[in-house]
Amino acid sequence: MSVKTGQAQVNSDSSRVALGYDATVRWLEQVLLTCHPSHRTNIEARVRNAQRGQGQTLFDMIVEIIHDHGPGGSESEDGIILELL
Repeated sequence: MSVKTGQAQVNSDSSRVALGYDATVRWLEQVLLTCHPSHRTNIEARVRNAQRGQGQTLFDMIVEIIHDHGPGGSESEDGIILELL
């Protein structure tokens, strides 16, 4: 898989690993420290899922954001392109 921004092409395999479930658990645990009390139950469930290797990883979330801003996305006027090979 590759991420293309203009002419630059970057291999994303190392990012997929670095932003996998372990990183997702650490990030969500930090979110729990400052999130609004009404969000705690949802974030705690996401932590449990990530600990089991289920649900979205940080990598998945970033790719989703890029898709939302890319061609055909809800915010496509931003002109971001993600090319998955």
